Amino acid sequence: MKIKYFNILIIIIFALTFNVAKSQTSYNFSEGLNIAKSSGKIAVVSIYIPGDNWCGKMESVYSAANISGMLNSNFVFIKLNAQSSDVYKYNGKDYKASELAKVFEATGYPSHAFIGSDGTILKFKYNGELQSSFSGYLEAGDFEKLLKFFSSGKYSNSDLANEL
Repeated sequence: MKIKYFNILIIIIFALTFNVAKSQTSYNFSEGLNIAKSSGKIAVVSIYIPGDNWCGKMESVYSAANISGMLNSNFVFIKLNAQSSDVYKYNGKDYKASELAKVFEATGYPSHAFIGSDGTILKFKYNGELQSSFSGYLEAGDFEKLLKFFSSGKYSNSDLANEL
């Protein structure tokens, strides 16, 4: 009987450890911007729509140990449902979530925008074109490169196409 309870306890501890190690903290848009401002961190805005296959696949990328670790320690991770009716204040204006997606120039889902701790969109070059967001699914290795591109400051003087 004691062995049975011990085995169950081991399984529970393993499951909890596994889930904690793979989780990243995400915030809504307003809360995330406030935390980015107070912490001096860059905000990563994941713009998604519920039920989309590629957005769902991106969730597994976010939960990869190396990615969740980077998101938790180097960034403030914001999730923005582009189909939500929620309204957020950004740069003194009220925006519906779908309008914010347009402000970030999201051309598909999932998209990722990066915001400085001062609230400005961190624009970057991709194939020579100035962008406000990166649209499309990325495998974990490429998403890690994207995160490093911003955390290192390369976005200000390099082309992302050379990194991916």
